Amino acid sequence: MSEATGEEILTELVHQLGFEDILDEVLASTDVTTVMMPYASALFSRRVPEDRPKVLPDGAENFAFLGQFTPLPEDVVFTVEYSVHGAMHAVYTLFDVEKPIPPIYHGLLDPKVDLHALAAAFR
Repeated sequence: MSEATGEEILTELVHQLGFEDILDEVLASTDVTTVMMPYASALFSRRVPEDRPKVLPDGAENFAFLGQFTPLPEDVVFTVEYSVHGAMHAVYTLFDVEKPIPPIYHGLLDPKVDLHALAAAFR
């Protein structure tokens, strides 16, 4: 994939999605630039609590760490919500905001998700 052109990747995507009948139109109206994300898998690497900074380190009064490399218990990295939750923790704490941070969605504990997964397994 690292040597594929944007056109080759777009053509493959159009075929994967089943839109072959509009391939020429898509190719004529779309620009694709390829990029590499060599460290994207770092988000999912094993880690221990000491190897990443807390959103608000002990004693921090005027700074915080934000982003995918700060630990948020029970949350899932690589989502927009993860970044938003981290920022909310930082801002709400540093500025004494008295609002609740939205709870983390636990899809694995949602019976509706389990039923959809079970139904999908037997399609």
